[in-house]
Amino acid sequence: MNAFDVLRSVSPSDPNDEIGTFPVADVAAVGAAVSRARRAFPAWRDAGLENRAGVLKRFAVLAQERCDELAVLIAREVGKALWDARSEASLLAPKVSTTLGDGMKLVAPVEPVAGARAEYHPRGVLAVIGPFNFPMHLPNGHIVPALATGNTVVFKPSEITPAAGEALVALFREAGLPDGVLECVQGGRDTGAALATHTDVNGVLFTGSYAAGRALQQATLDQPGKLLALEMGGRNAVLVLEDADLDLAVAETAISMCASTGQRCTCTSRIFVETAIEAAFTDKLVRVLEGIRVGPPLADGVFMGPLASRAGFDRVLDYRARSSDAGGERLLLVDPVLPPPYVGAGLVRFEHAEQSHPYQRDEIFGPEAALYPVGDLEAGIAAVNDSDYGLAASVFTKNRAHWQRCVGRIDVGCLNWNRGTVGASGRLPFGGKKRSGNDRPAGIGATLYCATPQSHLESEAPFDPNGLPPGMPRP
Repeated sequence: MNAFDVLRSVSPSDPNDEIGTFPVADVAAVGAAVSRARRAFPAWRDAGLENRAGVLKRFAVLAQERCDELAVLIAREVGKALWDARSEASLLAPKVSTTLGDGMKLVAPVEPVAGARAEYHPRGVLAVIGPFNFPMHLPNGHIVPALATGNTVVFKPSEITPAAGEALVALFREAGLPDGVLECVQGGRDTGAALATHTDVNGVLFTGSYAAGRALQQATLDQPGKLLALEMGGRNAVLVLEDADLDLAVAETAISMCASTGQRCTCTSRIFVETAIEAAFTDKLVRVLEGIRVGPPLADGVFMGPLASRAGFDRVLDYRARSSDAGGERLLLVDPVLPPPYVGAGLVRFEHAEQSHPYQRDEIFGPEAALYPVGDLEAGIAAVNDSDYGLAASVFTKNRAHWQRCVGRIDVGCLNWNRGTVGASGRLPFGGKKRSGNDRPAGIGATLYCATPQSHLESEAPFDPNGLPPGMPRP
């Protein structure tokens, strides 16, 4: 891309709905944005938490007042059903209160003990590289704690959702954020690489795919002091035991498969069911998935809109075509009637829980899941853990002892009991293991990676010659 390229944002639900055009930032433009953020850093750092919190609280008020307006923009640009877009927009304001409350407690000064104490300080200029699936909520989850702890930020929205990114930045600026404290650069992979590798960027806060996160790690190998907080993909699992509330398990599984048209990093794509109830569970799940309403995101009563891009649509269709090569039996493929990038739900059954084919291991990012029978709880735990990802899993059982057996043994960052995989709390850490993340959990813990500790040994006592070690002459 060059300085004259632009991003053209068109709604995936309506090719005639052009949302806007946005200039692409080349290397020089990225460098200029980083320089502005660097110049703004000392004053923002020294402004103090009370002043920074005042701006963030005004942002929260604006975000709450504009919630419906923001939701419509998200629905248009991403293709999310309006209920889903409203859910996202409603998360912007609460992030401020949780960050300024419990989040800042995590980076409070360590009380001095025998002349030893520690304080947390901002890192400097942080790059936030956002995803398309939650184009406001997920970047906001990095930006608010970064600003609260005294950093300045350069934000690159996804090239699929530039308008949502610009709208988020505009809210912060309207709230009174000083010039340079939050910069926005638009573009694709080249822009993101230029930002992430810039030597004056102190940290990269990233949400996206494993492949993109891995590329960021490789590109910054020669900058070991640069923090990387990588929130990546998932191949999330549901484990349904024979004593589960079937209606609950089916409803939560269907929602977790199809929320945001399967484009959440926490969406369910693997389902493990104890053999004794497999047939009953499967029949109910197929009926629910068949009945999900797919349609234009702003239409009343729609649960699932289109995928966000034609590239995402082609990816889902490619993996669906490979399911038979993996040995799967297609149980369901709903025809959405509407043209691409609309898709319906898909379900494939496998005879055994062995997962070796790319269809079974890769993140597909659409409303598609594989179902496997398992003999018992232990086999289910082993099957859930047979994944390159480790973000989220859910266990459905009425037996607390069975649930407790899973805790600490299912190797994921987010483990839910009788709740779907897409459920998460902003008051808890959020992140995954293996290919899902690099142990920098977001959520309430985001302030920890936005700040760096400085330890102090302090004394006001006068010089004591008796304290010199043996063999050390007095001054």
